[in-house]
Amino acid sequence: MTPLPPAVEQIVNAVYPVPRQLLADQLAGVTRPLFFAFNAFELAFLLWFFYSGLSARLRDALEKKIKNPFAQGASFIVLVFIGLSVVMSPLSFYASFVLSHEFGLSAETVARWLRDWALGIALSTAIVSLVGALFLRAIDRFRAWPLIAATGGAVLILFGSAIYPLFIAPLFNTFTPLPPSPLTRSILDLAAQQGIKASVVYEYDMSTQTREANAYVAGLGRTERIAVGDTLLRGMKPDEVVFVMAHEIGHYKLGHLWLGAFEAWCGLLVAIAFVATVGTHLVTRSPDRARSLADPAALPLVAALLIIFDLVTMPVANALSRNIEHAADVFAATHTHLGPAGVRAQARLASMDLSPLHPSRLVVWYFYTHPPTDERIMDAARRAGLAQ
Repeated sequence: MTPLPPAVEQIVNAVYPVPRQLLADQLAGVTRPLFFAFNAFELAFLLWFFYSGLSARLRDALEKKIKNPFAQGASFIVLVFIGLSVVMSPLSFYASFVLSHEFGLSAETVARWLRDWALGIALSTAIVSLVGALFLRAIDRFRAWPLIAATGGAVLILFGSAIYPLFIAPLFNTFTPLPPSPLTRSILDLAAQQGIKASVVYEYDMSTQTREANAYVAGLGRTERIAVGDTLLRGMKPDEVVFVMAHEIGHYKLGHLWLGAFEAWCGLLVAIAFVATVGTHLVTRSPDRARSLADPAALPLVAALLIIFDLVTMPVANALSRNIEHAADVFAATHTHLGPAGVRAQARLASMDLSPLHPSRLVVWYFYTHPPTDERIMDAARRAGLAQ
């Protein structure tokens, strides 16, 4: 917990009232256990599916109908992934719809939620089935498959980042150019100073899904796009919006996409080494359930091992992410010189998203991909000359 000086606390409380701060703490008290419950249910389903023999029986059934190994793997993944998504749908609905409405974070309709959920499942199924089938073929054909899989994963991250603004984001939201205004000009001028060749700032209808705020600079080269959620534009003052956009532009200027891809590559290497070692051992002990890691029947076990790896290593990944986000915060303060706007922006973001003001160190260590709100506020306050 980082204490706030009285002058800074006064600014924060005006933007993020104490009753709302208490509401954020209540929400966190629900979402933290829910995170572990969600992962526990996923693990239980995947391990049950593998060790019950259902995975092997599904593989056998597909082998009788489909002769191509790639198509067998892809079909297996489609069926298991959709099955898992359906099993998890009640918990997903509670976490992303019911809870958001209970805490006033959303006015989304059930129909809109179902549409986005189904669209997300369809898109994820297509990607996961293709990538998973390629993963199986790599294991079967190449001794250096862990390196190939990790490199392919990093390339996929970059490819996804490149196509996201033009082909994926428009599936879920409507994007319209912001009309000319002093705010639009300020954002474009700041972007141009940092080498972003954009002539348009896009607003998207985030309010159809949530009352939370967001903005981003995404894409590579000709696919670069600056986008601001309508909730952020309505909920923040212009100088606060500029500060938030400066943070996002900072990610671009500081090469965080490339750094993130490299960190992901390193993480994937370790994760795949873990899966190769532990997975091979477990499959060897259960030859009736899977012939090898290249067997589609082993995929539920592989997915379970990846979830376990992610849960164990999440503090490391999040610490790296917090460093990146802190660098973007510093960039925003250094390149805007907006005084207390940075403090107000951080506090208002927390208020709109119901992020706790003073989370515990343990919670930050395990869960937080961004620096905690009190630290971000104090960093902005120091750079604005409001604190030492």
